[in-house]
Amino acid sequence: MINAPKPVQRHRRTDPDIWMIGRVDQFAVLATHLAQNNRLARWDSFWRHDGQGVIHPPARKLDPVLSDIPGRHLIPDLLGTAARKLRLPAHNLYSDVPLSLMAAAQLPKARILHGQGNYSLPAMRSAQQNGMITIADVTGQLAPIRAQQLAIEYQAHGRTYREISGFLARRRVAEAHFADAVFAPSDAVIDGLLKCGISPDKIFHIPFMSPLCQTLVNQERPAQPDATVRLLYVGNISIAKGIAALLDAWRALHAELRGPISLTLIGPVQPCAQALVKDLPDGCDWLGRRSSDEVAQHLLGADIFIFPSLSEGSSLATLEAMAAGCAVVTTFDAGSPVINQQSGLIVPPRNPGALTTAVSALITTPAMRRNIAQAARSQIKNMLETGYGNRVEMAYDTLLTRHG
Repeated sequence: MINAPKPVQRHRRTDPDIWMIGRVDQFAVLATHLAQNNRLARWDSFWRHDGQGVIHPPARKLDPVLSDIPGRHLIPDLLGTAARKLRLPAHNLYSDVPLSLMAAAQLPKARILHGQGNYSLPAMRSAQQNGMITIADVTGQLAPIRAQQLAIEYQAHGRTYREISGFLARRRVAEAHFADAVFAPSDAVIDGLLKCGISPDKIFHIPFMSPLCQTLVNQERPAQPDATVRLLYVGNISIAKGIAALLDAWRALHAELRGPISLTLIGPVQPCAQALVKDLPDGCDWLGRRSSDEVAQHLLGADIFIFPSLSEGSSLATLEAMAAGCAVVTTFDAGSPVINQQSGLIVPPRNPGALTTAVSALITTPAMRRNIAQAARSQIKNMLETGYGNRVEMAYDTLLTRHG
């Protein structure tokens, strides 16, 4: 049975008891929460900062509460940057392997090691030998599942799907098998873990939450100057995101529906999808990369958010669209919390016809569109009441109870 975090008796001490290893993105939200609650002993990560010092890239600036937490590493960043500039094959090896080795070199005093990505296996082995509980946080599909989800679509575009590094992909699978517990952000990832042979008894379903949702969920949606139904996509423009199916569906919608409709694409174009955006159909605009504030305004102004991804862990953009009051159309493989026919519509991946039918129903039935959008906002409000950090802490306490 899959574990859903529930309040249990707290196993707390005055000393910090959590050791984290992972990237500076979704983990930053959790690290901040744990540091504020005096639970974070160490966070081994790539370079991060609080705005002070000589090296302070904007994307790595975090809450000052993390400034005294040890474990930030510059060398893996430098090696990874050099590998990318030199166009070395499997360039992630040059950053990820050094980070994993540096993390394992210093064992902090903690009760739980919470690892993300493929950086934790050496440290997990040492941690278990020293009595720590180990957690593998699987934020996206493991390599065998991604290959199943993406291979056919890549072939349709004359390409072969490959992982950047087979070694790192295999190690990520090994971490999930080795760990005492596995955290998954969505039903889609849970389904993939089960297919990879991970025991359901050690899987915890812990949905992500985007920090932007807290702002969007209470903002009033602006009145629009005309009757245009505005469709929006936010994310990388790539084969894996189902952009080909989205554009095919848009062509059908634009040809069949007489009312005013528009489609806006926001996000950087990946090399694999350059051909798809060279000649966009009428009524479709690509705006490229936009700031977080600009994306928020587009979400609040959109009527329908479409995210037909073929493989995902849990799309933060979909969560943000739900919080902004959009009616969402997505796939199961996109890993969103959408409840089909209630807080959104779920369609099969790689199916332009099903996508066209779902979006058409929302365009031509305004009451349905409004009801779904309102239900989506309410669902996000309920998720925010518990909070991502609190859900993780409840899972920690469950594990501490289970392991004595």
